[in-house]
Amino acid sequence: MPSTGALFGAYVDPDNRWVDNRAAMDEVTAFESMIGRKIAINQHYYGFSQTFPSGLEQWDIANGRIPLVSWMGTSLTAIAGGSYDGTITARADALKALGAPVFLRFAWEMNGDWYAWDGSHNNDSGTYNGPAKYIAAWRRVHDIFAARGATNVVWVWAPNHESVPNVSWNNWRNYYPGDAYVDWVGIDGYNWGTTRSWSSWKSFPTLFSDVYRDYAPSKPIMISEIGSVEQGGDKGAWISAASSSIKTSFPAIKAFLWFDVLKEADWRADSSAGSLSAYEAMGRDSYFNP
Repeated sequence: MPSTGALFGAYVDPDNRWVDNRAAMDEVTAFESMIGRKIAINQHYYGFSQTFPSGLEQWDIANGRIPLVSWMGTSLTAIAGGSYDGTITARADALKALGAPVFLRFAWEMNGDWYAWDGSHNNDSGTYNGPAKYIAAWRRVHDIFAARGATNVVWVWAPNHESVPNVSWNNWRNYYPGDAYVDWVGIDGYNWGTTRSWSSWKSFPTLFSDVYRDYAPSKPIMISEIGSVEQGGDKGAWISAASSSIKTSFPAIKAFLWFDVLKEADWRADSSAGSLSAYEAMGRDSYFNP
């Protein structure tokens, strides 16, 4: 964690298409060439049963980046009950063997309703015990890593910036595993602009203030996924305003990771000349080069 400023990172997959490790590396180096700097954190996504590190993390470390592994969850009951202890142990041993710091963001956006590991998909009939199941599963994974001595793993707990459904039982606070089980708090949030019937142009503070307020006093904050569209406003100005807001109003934000993908919308930094210019300026700012 930098004492001042914030680490500047990204998830880079502009065409949203997996080919192989070499292609993924080439996309990252092309992205870095485009913005004129090396990213400090490089994010990678894996399914629950996939093997990692895969070579990408070793490549990151060898080239001066910190890898961020986003590891999908699965059935919370099965994890908490020990059915996957062997899988978890293997991943703990493999990450330990890296011999360098690595961020692990396990089972993110648990307060949404779109993943197999979220509360909505794990509530028993007639109850709202999904959040309690999530905490039990998280703690079991964490405890296995601790028992295996994987002390180089930095734990990132990352809710969505808003809960869906937005009801009391599903609030992000109900999923928090506890200070002893979390090193950083991540927040995922996107400005969808006017691309959807339900969306509108939203500023950086509007997206991130609520979760930030709950955890900034005790934990470093990572903006673990962020992006904006062009429709509904000025994306370049939005990025510039986000950069300014972080520096002036969000001192606990210690890492910022752009989601550089053409997926549900065009989140890419270079979706327009104005967007790319603003993002490049953010990357050159000494605050994001601690």
